[in-house]
Amino acid sequence: MGNRDVHIGGNVTGSAIVIGDHNVTDVQFHKVTLPPAASVDIGSELQALAQLLGGLNSEQRQKIVNALAEAMADAARPQPDKDEVGKSLERALSYAGKAADFGEKMGKIAGHVQNAVGWLGENWHKLLPLVGLAL
Repeated sequence: MGNRDVHIGGNVTGSAIVIGDHNVTDVQFHKVTLPPAASVDIGSELQALAQLLGGLNSEQRQKIVNALAEAMADAARPQPDKDEVGKSLERALSYAGKAADFGEKMGKIAGHVQNAVGWLGENWHKLLPLVGLAL
C-alpha cells in the first residue's frame, strides 16, 4: 500500500499506535495513585527491583544489574539526584522489558516501580507505562 508515517506532537502514553490494514490491538493499563515521596523507602524498592529484574531470563541481565546498582548508589547519597536514579531505573526497565519472562513477572515489578516513581516525582511518570500502569 506504500509508506505510512505516524507523527506525534505530544504524549501518547496509554495509547497504541498501529499502522496497517485490519490490525487489532489491545492496550491495558491499570490506573494507580502514587504514594507520597516521603513515605517511600527508595532503597528497599530498588533492592526489590534488583532481585526481580536481575532474575529475569535475559541476555541483558548484567546491564540490568549494573543499571540498578547505579540507581541504588545514587539513591543512597545524602542528597540524591533523583534524575540520576530515574535514568538508571529507566535503563534497567528498558533492558528488562525485552526479557522473555518480563510479562509473567510484571505484576510483581509494577508495585515497586509505582512506589519508586512516587519518590522520583513528576518527571518520571513516564516509567509507569513500562510496567502497564497509568495515572
